[in-house]
Amino acid sequence: MGEWLRDGFEAGDLSSPTSDPEYTLLLAQARQEAIPLSGRSIEEFLPEIPLDHVRQAMRDALALLLEGLRGDERNVLLTLARMWRTASTGEFVTKDAAASWAIAQIPNREAATLDYASRAYLGEVVDEWKSGWDDAKQAAELLAARITELLGDEPA
Repeated sequence: MGEWLRDGFEAGDLSSPTSDPEYTLLLAQARQEAIPLSGRSIEEFLPEIPLDHVRQAMRDALALLLEGLRGDERNVLLTLARMWRTASTGEFVTKDAAASWAIAQIPNREAATLDYASRAYLGEVVDEWKSGWDDAKQAAELLAARITELLGDEPA
């Protein structure tokens, strides 16, 4: 998450302060997964992000994520799988690991669609969704429903 911001940050393009639920998720993931190459550990300067903040950020990000499905089917589906996994376990995992976890828990049609997204992410198949748009939408709706079941749709 957030890789699209790298070039701007490295070029010194720092935007005005803003609020975005993805920032909470990026910081929580960094706190959990970052391995310093040198210097201090992340725990020394970044406080732990409470799980209820992570859950609220996912709740806040869900609708916008779903709005971006068309044209970014693979990434949206895999991000939904990651959100579901994190909502279920509190852990952040890679997109393909989250997809594998989710595939085992959903009906075959949606599982096949999510598997396709995962294989496209891994470069094993061509990432083409024109003929699979309805399947992508159905899988996204199912994943979103599973996330909503765990998080609820009301602010914490």
